[in-house]
Amino acid sequence: MQEKLPSILLGGAVVGVANVLIAQIPVVGGCLACLLYIGAGMLAVWHYTNTYRVTLPGGQGAVIGLLAGIVAALTSGVLSILLIRIGVLPDPIAAMEASGQLSQMPPEQAEMTVRVVRMLTGPLGLLIGAVIGGLIGLIGGVIGAATFKKGPAEEDTSASSEVI
Repeated sequence: MQEKLPSILLGGAVVGVANVLIAQIPVVGGCLACLLYIGAGMLAVWHYTNTYRVTLPGGQGAVIGLLAGIVAALTSGVLSILLIRIGVLPDPIAAMEASGQLSQMPPEQAEMTVRVVRMLTGPLGLLIGAVIGGLIGLIGGVIGAATFKKGPAEEDTSASSEVI
């Protein structure tokens, strides 16, 4: 089995950065950002199959896609938090206050909304994003394994302890 980590990191990092940019598009940005996680899995599998000229079984594609999706979600989440903290991206709570959304809510609801947004832009949000990104990336990895066939089939060792 060849080294899969460079392909996983490449797919995850490229999609993670793209996700931060795409998520800023009003209305459709969130939908496109989720679709990018499929792209993370597909990109990682494409890179691996293209580099080593092999055909991956679905199980290996799923594992690569899962890990690439997790890397993409963590990259996107950490980059977003950093860009919000240094003022490049708007703070979601400040944006809700500026638009008047919070003032239109009853005080209890506004307080709960602020708590939820703070929770989701912190470590818990990173964890939730990693789980969701990983599951969506898994789908992309399976699609990539079925699509990108470059050479002899690689042995499916997805159940073994030596995944990466």
